[in-house]
Amino acid sequence: MKRIASPRLILEPVTSRNAAILWRLMQSGMLREFQDVPRYARDDFERRVAARPKHFDARSSGRFEWLLVHDKEPIGWISLRVGDHMRGAAEIGYSVLAEHRGHGYATEAARALLESAFETRELQQIDACCVPENKFSRRLLDTLGFVELRVQRNGAIVRGKPVDIVIYELTRERWAQQVESAAETPTARRQIRS
Repeated sequence: MKRIASPRLILEPVTSRNAAILWRLMQSGMLREFQDVPRYARDDFERRVAARPKHFDARSSGRFEWLLVHDKEPIGWISLRVGDHMRGAAEIGYSVLAEHRGHGYATEAARALLESAFETRELQQIDACCVPENKFSRRLLDTLGFVELRVQRNGAIVRGKPVDIVIYELTRERWAQQVESAAETPTARRQIRS
C-alpha cells in the first residue's frame, strides 16, 4: 500500500509496524457514538493487521486502512474494504478523534482515498453507510457526491444494540463527472481538492 498525501494530511498505510498506533486511537472516547469500533486486545489486533493484504492493486481484496496524520500527529483513520464477492465495489469508512472534528479532515481524507482508489483499482462503485443520526457523516457523503440509496433496518450494531443505517453509493462515473467539473471551474476545483 502506498502513502497518500492531501493538502493537510498524510494517509499512512496501517501495517504491522504502526498497528499499535491505530489500536491506541481506537481506544479513544467518543468513537463509538455512531459506529461499532472493534474491541480487540492489542496483540490480537496487531495479528489481524499483519494478516491483511500488503498491496492495494486491481487484484487485491480485504481490508485496507490508513492513519490520518496531521502535523505528525495521528488524528484518525480511514478504511476501504474490498470483498472477493463484490468485485468492482468497495466500502469506505472513516473516524476522526473528537478533538479534531469539525475541521474538514474526514472529508479531505475521504476525497484523497476516493481519488486514489478509483485510479488504482477497477472499482465501479464505492459504498458507505452511517446511522441516520450522524448528520456530519451524512453531510460529508453528500459533499463528496455519494447518493443515498436506502435505509437498512437493523443494519449494524452500535454499543451492543441493532441500529438502522443509511446506505450510500458513489459510482466511478459520478466521481469522474465531479472531477471533470472541478477541472472546468476554479471554485469547484477548490472544493474537490480541499
